[in-house]
Amino acid sequence: MKKVILYISLFCVFGAPFCFANAASAGDAPDAWVKGLWIQANGLPEDASIEDYSDGDDEKPWFVYSWGEGGDGPAVTLAVGRFSASVDAEKKLQNLDKSVLREFIGSEDFWESSDAKKMTFTKAPEIISASFSYPCQVVRYAESDMGLSHMVLFIETDPFLFMAEVTWETTNRTFKKSDAEKILANLALVEQEGVEAAATDVHAFSLKDERVYKGEEIIEAEVHDVPPEIEGTARFWSVVGAEEASPAAENETGVWFFSEDGAFLTFLPLESAGECQDIIFSPDGSYFLLMSGSGVRADMTYILYELETMEQKIEIPGTRESASWIDVGRFAMTRIDDVRETENGTFSMAALRLSAVMYDTVAEELVVLKEATTMKNYWYGGLSDDGGSFVIQEDSVKSEKDWGDEEKITTREIKVEIPAAG
Repeated sequence: MKKVILYISLFCVFGAPFCFANAASAGDAPDAWVKGLWIQANGLPEDASIEDYSDGDDEKPWFVYSWGEGGDGPAVTLAVGRFSASVDAEKKLQNLDKSVLREFIGSEDFWESSDAKKMTFTKAPEIISASFSYPCQVVRYAESDMGLSHMVLFIETDPFLFMAEVTWETTNRTFKKSDAEKILANLALVEQEGVEAAATDVHAFSLKDERVYKGEEIIEAEVHDVPPEIEGTARFWSVVGAEEASPAAENETGVWFFSEDGAFLTFLPLESAGECQDIIFSPDGSYFLLMSGSGVRADMTYILYELETMEQKIEIPGTRESASWIDVGRFAMTRIDDVRETENGTFSMAALRLSAVMYDTVAEELVVLKEATTMKNYWYGGLSDDGGSFVIQEDSVKSEKDWGDEEKITTREIKVEIPAAG
């Protein structure tokens, strides 16, 4: 497949300022000279061989593997590597901004062709993202003039950006999109000697008999069941901390999610285990709200994550246990807008300026249901009995200074129409 070999040579010239990397096996692997966080390709066909690679002098490692027989050369190639990317580039990747792809794939001729318009850029499917605890995206495109199809995976770690690309002849009907996904799903992040460990060996963690294990060692951490009415692959979660007696390392502190059979599913790194007070899943299990804050304070921070990608969507300060999902894509809660100045200076919940709000994950929009004023607070209280409206508690005073005196606060219940979804 001469055109694939030509593509590889173009990739090496163009890709050198960026980087790719791979290894077929540990120990005697040809990329053993690469130090620090690295990516290895497992399960490649027995006839996979190295087509090209970095010599290690430019600190921009990459490897290109090929296997099988195509029209006039190898049937498939896998190019993988590592480089340092700007914060702006990583943000654009996570936001699926196609403009950033010009830095990594395709020539100017490609971007001016009709092929560029057919490109797809999405979050990595679960078969791939489940292998990593970092944000992952996948690009699919074809080059009609060269007769090649491509699937590219981006993995944003700290401090590196990894990129892996599978290339095959478009006319190769025996190789499908699902085959490319399996290759990318078999990639594994590892630590190689020479640089302080920065990666988390996520597959060392598992759940057995309602206990969290790292390898064969038990981690003292409470295991929580995902409510049976919640759909999705996550059935258990646990907050792991790197205490002195714990086998968990500092970079393994966070929330671990497990499937029904106890296998590791995904991981949310945290600075400390105390950051997570509770988790509230969406009905379909695709999103969750992490309730962060002190175990005794009434004010909390609700952080919305997408489970598959662990992408943080929004962070909202609110009151404890005030948030709930109203359907698969929306949740409502009591938001803390500010702190009021009370005449007696004593803190109480009345001293907080509170609004009832709703967030829509489809529209990615925060909707204010009832906004606090100088003389009114609004608490979200759930859905009405018929499910057709929101129940909201309104607290009001006649004078702003009266917020410090609970006897002067008047309370009533009101209902607010549920906005249309999306």
